[in-house]
Amino acid sequence: MSAKSATLAVAVLANDPVTAEGAVSWLSACQELTAVHWTHRQSADVLAVFATEVTGDTLTRVERVQRDQQGCPLPVVMIANELPEHHLLRAIDLGLVSFLYRQDSGFDEIRRAVAEAAEGPEPGRRFQQALIHQIKTVRDSVLLPHGINVAGLSPREIKVLRLLADGWSTRHIAARLSYSERTVKSIVHNVVTRLNLRNRTHAVVYALRAGVL
Repeated sequence: MSAKSATLAVAVLANDPVTAEGAVSWLSACQELTAVHWTHRQSADVLAVFATEVTGDTLTRVERVQRDQQGCPLPVVMIANELPEHHLLRAIDLGLVSFLYRQDSGFDEIRRAVAEAAEGPEPGRRFQQALIHQIKTVRDSVLLPHGINVAGLSPREIKVLRLLADGWSTRHIAARLSYSERTVKSIVHNVVTRLNLRNRTHAVVYALRAGVL
């Protein structure tokens, strides 16, 4: 929040219009807040994301918002019933600083979380902030140096899964990527085994939900 502004500007992003309207209406009723629906090139201090479940599509929309910020990403507060583990690192990478369980959070708590995201957390929320920082450190020091992204997939694995998602056969994938068919099968097998998935179809679905395809 700028020194010239008496209120905190909150951009609201929601998975459905009813939730968006309700969130904007209630947050705007708070004296210290001004809430609006996020639009292209909009100026804001905090991004509040409302969802039933944080999905790959939710995070893609957050990514679009952050790309609009021209190098100054907004702190993100997420209010949802579920944030799947395989989306957590990507959410942190996109600016997540606070997560509230939707079914347990009233607007007073959401208002406090939004204010803390802009001003810095109060003691009661510092543990959550420290945990998020620790997870980000693991990503930067352990995952990325080994060529593994936030979904736990290497660039080579993503290439194979993307072609599988497009309906390509093992033989055609091998020819397209200049691999042997045995290599392609091994790549898919390693993904299925490492991530405890059922089969190659499940692997494709996992990658799609993680937002890497």
